[in-house]
Amino acid sequence: MNMGKKFVLFLASVCMMGFAACDGDGDADYGFGKIYMPQAMQSGGLNNSYAVPSGDGEYTYNFRVTAGYVKAVLGVTRSGKLSDARGFSVSVYTSEEETAAAVSQFGGEPMPSDFYEPLPRSVTVPSGKSGEVFYLEIPRSGLSDPANAGKKYVLAVGISDPTAYELAETGTVTAVIVDVDALNDAVEAL
Repeated sequence: MNMGKKFVLFLASVCMMGFAACDGDGDADYGFGKIYMPQAMQSGGLNNSYAVPSGDGEYTYNFRVTAGYVKAVLGVTRSGKLSDARGFSVSVYTSEEETAAAVSQFGGEPMPSDFYEPLPRSVTVPSGKSGEVFYLEIPRSGLSDPANAGKKYVLAVGISDPTAYELAETGTVTAVIVDVDALNDAVEAL
């Protein structure tokens, strides 16, 4: 056997041993179990702005429409892949101070409390899952009210007090920015 063939056989056997050594590594834990809001990271970590609507077309919008509400999609998730994927809960809150800071940074005005339904007080992620969705529900009657036309409303929605794991250093407050006219147009286009 010539030297080239021996080298190829040697290389093939090394590769096969390497694949055999990796068996089961796909199930290993990796990353850290930190809790955050994916919508706060929509800009790639540049800021925590979350424009509603976003995208174009029925599969890229970040809201759902029901008979009486437009529901902006929010959520909570845990990073990392952990074999001990226990469930957890977080509290959900809004903050006038964080909303004022978001208005200062992104423009618009604070979202009036009568423009949206109360948010859930908490969100629970069941064991075996890494995240869960919740919604900022806006009554369609308020959205179509002429008094709200041309408005850009801002609301800081945050998470706190996890029952397991830790909060991430960033991404725990989402500055939801609702462009009323654009959202009305997007709803009508569906």
